[in-house]
Amino acid sequence: MYQYHKDRPTTHLYHDIVKGNMWDARPLNIFGFNRTVGTAFETIWDDGGNYTFPTSATAMDIVSSSTSDTMQVKVSGLDANYNEVSETLTLNGTTSVSGTTAFLRINSAIILTGSNVGNITISSGGLTYAYIGATLGTTQSSVYTVPAGYSLYLTRIDVCSGTNNGQKYLTFRNVVTTSAGRTLRVAEATFSTSQVSFDRQVPFKIGEKSDFHFEAKSSSSENEVSIFIEAILVKDD
Repeated sequence: MYQYHKDRPTTHLYHDIVKGNMWDARPLNIFGFNRTVGTAFETIWDDGGNYTFPTSATAMDIVSSSTSDTMQVKVSGLDANYNEVSETLTLNGTTSVSGTTAFLRINSAIILTGSNVGNITISSGGLTYAYIGATLGTTQSSVYTVPAGYSLYLTRIDVCSGTNNGQKYLTFRNVVTTSAGRTLRVAEATFSTSQVSFDRQVPFKIGEKSDFHFEAKSSSSENEVSIFIEAILVKDD
């Protein structure tokens, strides 16, 4: 029988991880959405198209498409050594604001108050590295880089689309690139139903300093595709 005690582990591992009872592990819930997936592979993220990772650590600029947005936004990612860093920037509507923290990777961004009226873009040198759609408040991107000294374990993947059918199917896959430059495009699968789910009994491990993202393509026309990822980030011994 399940019993909970705030100071010691329970028989429910995931509950303990979410509550912080497991000091060396924490949960990750990653959401991705792309409204216009075409017939060539592209990243499942809210800005659409193929995601490009920064080539070096760089400070970010942030701006909204609405003059109403003046809230703080927390940007989280990794520095040049793949260690976790974050920076909180205050929007100035449609006027770009520059940060000072150098990000090699951005894993997420979230507003800290209110509701964003416009689309929020986080970029450097004209390339977008994070995007928050109007009213959404946070990034919806299947892009993530594992911090130094950690491993990530994928436990569940759900991919959904309301625009495919029996005569049109979608293909998706996981793309993993290590810091040494090796790229694996794995777990490719097709589906023609509204949802496909992979509940892994043995988690899929992704090592430290590895980039990963999920891509999708359609057999015809454009489609909306979303992805829900559950994972555990574990500190390496």
